[in-house]
Amino acid sequence: MRVLHITFSDSGGAGTAALRLHKGLLANGITSKLLVLEKRTDSTGVFEYPKMNKYFILCLRVLKKLGLPLTLEHRNDNLYKSFEGNFEYFSFAKTSFVDLPNHPLVVEADVINLHWIPNFVDYATFFEKVGKPIVWTQHDMNAFQGGFHYKQDDLRNDHLAKYNNEQYQCKLKALAKVDSKNLTVVSPSKWMYNEAKNSQILGKFPHLHIPNGLDPAIFNYKDDAGFKQKLGLDNKKLTVLFISETVKSIRKGFNHIVDLVNDEFIASRCEFIAVGSIKNAEKVKGITYLGNISSEQQISEIYNAADVYLLPSKEDNLPNVMVESLASGTPVVAFNIGGIKDLVENGVTGYLSDDLTTAGLKKALENLMANYQLINRKEISDRIGAKYSMAAQARAYTDVYMEAVNETILV
Repeated sequence: MRVLHITFSDSGGAGTAALRLHKGLLANGITSKLLVLEKRTDSTGVFEYPKMNKYFILCLRVLKKLGLPLTLEHRNDNLYKSFEGNFEYFSFAKTSFVDLPNHPLVVEADVINLHWIPNFVDYATFFEKVGKPIVWTQHDMNAFQGGFHYKQDDLRNDHLAKYNNEQYQCKLKALAKVDSKNLTVVSPSKWMYNEAKNSQILGKFPHLHIPNGLDPAIFNYKDDAGFKQKLGLDNKKLTVLFISETVKSIRKGFNHIVDLVNDEFIASRCEFIAVGSIKNAEKVKGITYLGNISSEQQISEIYNAADVYLLPSKEDNLPNVMVESLASGTPVVAFNIGGIKDLVENGVTGYLSDDLTTAGLKKALENLMANYQLINRKEISDRIGAKYSMAAQARAYTDVYMEAVNETILV
């Protein structure tokens, strides 16, 4: 069984999830490879899609800056930069990578596992030409929407309806040609499963719910109070952790964190720490910034140092940070939305707020503080680490691959 994963990059939320699945499959004896447009790790079995000559790329970039974009990607990028509105991201269904189905790794594979493919896979040609059974993991809603990646961005930006609909119609036309037996949709959260299954674009295909996995040998409860001391944290305060590259995203709700940091009552009882390459101009007084950390072992130690992970997303699938935090035994405070409610149970693994406001999040945090002695971090870690391991994920996906290949052969 030869599995090829295709995703934009081997880093970031979706890239990390795809990479962990790839590693889990390798550990289970499955021949797995990962093909990306942008390679950012040195992981075994990850291959970067061939790039053009660097001098030619430089020439194209100069022409793009002069207002003379020659590639589809540069034309799309210029169009994207002209968009005004409040949204996280907008991607295009048509790309110049029309030869992707002919790539040697695609040709040799028995099954293709697509992940986060915006601005890489060309919808108009890939699904028609690939000729392989496909498993498609949904990391956000973009596969069954237009250019936007989450529903609220779509609803907030009606003025971009023309461009959004162009992407939607391209995807709808491309997927309409695919036999329902040749593509299986996998969603990491129950919420995403229902959204994808009820969509016009992906609704006709079989759907499965398989959560993302991680390595419980890395993300686990370490029961060592020394981690707080190592980071110079205040033992008399509740350490509140969040991880982000920006504080501007509406969907990720980091404005609520800023509000809580500036809340006199919360600030007197909590110490906020942040991981990520946050720009100096975006840094907020009252938060200790630990910088960008790539080591999973070090991140796990930071989860252990924290007393709670604060996750204020207003739309989310199954965030890696949530699974990592819980596998490390650190309870989560969040809004009761999307895939977050799959894992966060009030009084057991954290607290949720039905009210999507700062006041609601504050109340959930206060509930955690008041009942912290009832939280068993070791039990949280054991529970999540076993159920959401890479090994369990790999076994579930292997069954999907086998069925997809056998179904295609029978057809």
